[in-house]
Amino acid sequence: MSTPSPGEPPKGSVVVPAHDEGAVIDRCLRALRPGDDLEVVVVANACTDDTAQRARAHGVRVVETPVPGKANALDLGDDACTVFPRAYLDADVTVDGDDLRRVLDLLREGPALAAAPRLRVDVSRSSWPVRAYYRVWTALPYVTDDLIGSGLYALSREGRARFGRFPAATGDDTFVRALFAPGERVSVPGTTFTVHPPRTLGALLAIKTRARFSVGEHVVSAAPTAAGAGPQPASAARRLAARPGLWPSVPVYAAVGLLTRLRARRRLRAGAQAPWDRDTTSRTAPAA
Repeated sequence: MSTPSPGEPPKGSVVVPAHDEGAVIDRCLRALRPGDDLEVVVVANACTDDTAQRARAHGVRVVETPVPGKANALDLGDDACTVFPRAYLDADVTVDGDDLRRVLDLLREGPALAAAPRLRVDVSRSSWPVRAYYRVWTALPYVTDDLIGSGLYALSREGRARFGRFPAATGDDTFVRALFAPGERVSVPGTTFTVHPPRTLGALLAIKTRARFSVGEHVVSAAPTAAGAGPQPASAARRLAARPGLWPSVPVYAAVGLLTRLRARRRLRAGAQAPWDRDTTSRTAPAA
């Protein structure tokens, strides 16, 4: 870990929105290893647990608000940060601090406007349908080809200038990813971040319905979309056809996709807001 000279500003900042994340915030911040070279702001929004106290024990700045909502938390984190590049990290995601610093260094040097480490999905505690789903999902071009989002993305100053306040929509990842064409976003080789997926099929269906809903919200809102930012079904089909080892898992992936698409479409047609569908199965404190 690099340390700035006395009086030198941090080399980047990190916003961590956290609603009742006491079970996992220690895991997140331990992996991040905050230091003088990294400005970290945890926004405890409408928390009823010890998220704020646990975060303060790691020496980071904590902003508390009684107002719920991730968009508001992200905005408050932006207001509290002072430097770029800037990362936005979900509290239930883990990334090694050195890997994140490499991503921020890349954005500082340019020309990329948005970046993230490579995605890793830890399915070691998940049921077999969940493992089958992620075997296919992690093989798709959407994930393998310069993915940003899914719990972590970082923006240069110029990249962050693409939009103002965060929209009060279900998925900030979907909104931000769509602002950058493939040549403007980079998944940094040699770095990783880890997503801890649901343990059960029911929990997977809930969070993927929310994700589908957020995509539908984005389309309906007619927000600006960078060329080529969306998924490419034909490319995905070719990728799966070339990997017979994935074929036994494809029916699970397809069934989850169909069911969640129907659920999300029904909610959109009803004009209802998506419930948060928070996954609690993966949010358990590590064993002592």
